[in-house]
Amino acid sequence: MKSRVSVPALTQIILNDSDYFEIAEQYTELHKKFNPSGFYNTISLWVEMIISPIISFVMMILNQEPPGILNMLSLHKTITLWQEWFEYQSLKHAVHGWMNIVRSIGGPFIATNDPDYHAYVYADTMQRIHYSFFPKN
Repeated sequence: MKSRVSVPALTQIILNDSDYFEIAEQYTELHKKFNPSGFYNTISLWVEMIISPIISFVMMILNQEPPGILNMLSLHKTITLWQEWFEYQSLKHAVHGWMNIVRSIGGPFIATNDPDYHAYVYADTMQRIHYSFFPKN
């Protein structure tokens, strides 16, 4: 490598023992889920994550009834979506960190025309950097 890797970046590379491509795969799947392509899909996501739970809680309070099985299933789906969203935000932060590290050393060294797969470009470079410090046997 021609450029020097900064100390924080080097620390991250040494301490991070995970597979960068696995993280990129998770990020890409969640990115597709939380950045829908159409207006209908965006509205549907908003309804599932925000509007439907609010309506369910308001109806339970107004009717003074315990939640039914359909409300519980809806709540479970909402909680799962929010957990995935927080995971997506964490992975997004990690991939952005990779981008900064890769650009600091003059990369990326491969390219893709599809912006959905840029995480794999940065994963490739991070894996190469990792292998330059810890050669694969």
